[in-house]
Amino acid sequence: MGNSITDLRFTPLLATDIKAVLERHGYRLPSGGEHVRELVLVRVDVVLRNLVETFEGRIR
Repeated sequence: MGNSITDLRFTPLLATDIKAVLERHGYRLPSGGEHVRELVLVRVDVVLRNLVETFEGRIR
């Protein structure tokens, strides 16, 4: 179990895969321009890091 900040498994491909799963289940990024989408994706990144830490039992 590594640190999610330095964990080499946490790549942009992981976030892309998660985005694809969400979209397959009918979820969509909000409209409102690129700035809004970027803000949302930053928040998703934080939540995804928390998810992988929780999944591996690295609860703070």
